[in-house]
Amino acid sequence: MKTRNPIRRAFTLIEILAVVTILGLTSAIILPQLSSHGDLDAASAARSITADLLYAQSLSIASGNMTYVVFDSANGKYDLMSAVSPSNVILTHPVLHAPYEVVFGNGALKNVTMSSVSFDGQTTVAFDSLGVPYSYNAGTQTTSALVAGSVVLQSGNATLTVSVQPYSGEIKVQ
Repeated sequence: MKTRNPIRRAFTLIEILAVVTILGLTSAIILPQLSSHGDLDAASAARSITADLLYAQSLSIASGNMTYVVFDSANGKYDLMSAVSPSNVILTHPVLHAPYEVVFGNGALKNVTMSSVSFDGQTTVAFDSLGVPYSYNAGTQTTSALVAGSVVLQSGNATLTVSVQPYSGEIKVQ
């Protein structure tokens, strides 16, 4: 009795070249997008600042006292404070139980910088017992109702602006 040799199937050279070409094109499109996380880093930093501004605003409303967010773009950080000049009182972070200071350049914010901070030309925003935002002038140690306030974040080519609206205190990311 004769046995038949099974037919061996294999890929042709053209099929292999087609698959390699498709994989090459796919990697050429996807890999550059994976390596540039600038937009994701900036969005993460914007969410962090938004959350901290909302926390400061909520704390002001709950406690009935002014709460300040002091930005220091030169050193890439900001602090949440219950009092400023002459005695700066930094709040305690409710989760970390450490001074409420956020530093750019490490952790989730390692690739993000604050390119500009302006709350009516000042670097400190304050919230009153109704959640209304004010700009704080460190030189004269006075607050005035906020007209325009924003923090501009940059990571790679991505730029996002966190703005605080006057009167309502609404916080927007653009």
